[in-house]
Amino acid sequence: MMTRKKRTRGVRAVVWMVFTLWSVVGRADQIPTGEPLGIVDRSIEFHGGETYLNSLAELQVCSKSGCYRVTARIQGGQFEIEARGQVRDHERRVRITNQSVEHWQDGQAVEVEAGRAGALRDWVMARAYFVFLPFRLNDDSVIQEDLGIEIWNDRSWRKVKVSFVAGSSSGANDEFLYWFDPETARLEQFAYSFAENSGGLRLRRLFNYRRVGGVLFFDQENWGVDGGGLSVDQIRPDQVSDFLHLSTVTVREITVQPLE
Repeated sequence: MMTRKKRTRGVRAVVWMVFTLWSVVGRADQIPTGEPLGIVDRSIEFHGGETYLNSLAELQVCSKSGCYRVTARIQGGQFEIEARGQVRDHERRVRITNQSVEHWQDGQAVEVEAGRAGALRDWVMARAYFVFLPFRLNDDSVIQEDLGIEIWNDRSWRKVKVSFVAGSSSGANDEFLYWFDPETARLEQFAYSFAENSGGLRLRRLFNYRRVGGVLFFDQENWGVDGGGLSVDQIRPDQVSDFLHLSTVTVREITVQPLE
């Protein structure tokens, strides 16, 4: 039995990994990982496909940690993502690209020391990466495994496991599961395991879908359980009773503009 604890750790353990995967899109020197799964290709297309990959999206993402304004400019493998919001007594604004990190505090530019850049990237991606799923699931360094159909609440969903090439990032040992509607390929929920802070599991259930500017957005219920040695493979319908509802992530005030 998995131990119930009211903690919200886990996102920080994942975001550096997913940023690393995002930043290497389009590089030819990555280790080949085989052909992408058709269900993932279809899901990316259903959620917005090429519209997303050449767009400027602005939105507000809100959870227990507060509300943050996120701007994401995506052009193929190049990205520029900015997040801003209140952190304790200061307004923080951070912009990251494939190559750079910029930081402002209360409107004033702050020099980014080498040892601080990773933490600032994490801070941005904790607010931006999951909002834009499933668009990064075909990135370089991603390994996909089709686990077939699984029944959740009388619904049949296609289950896909995602892992990463060893050494591709500091979090390459973390694993993800994604569940898709087999007919429409819509992403229905996802989960991940992590080892940081004694380890644990997280399950994100998606709801309130709406399409803005051709891109499908959703809100998320964040469920979790903490404990060492837990595997993402333990996340099954009969194990959900061990999870606690940690938070709800909502996305508001969305605009999407196509780029030339």
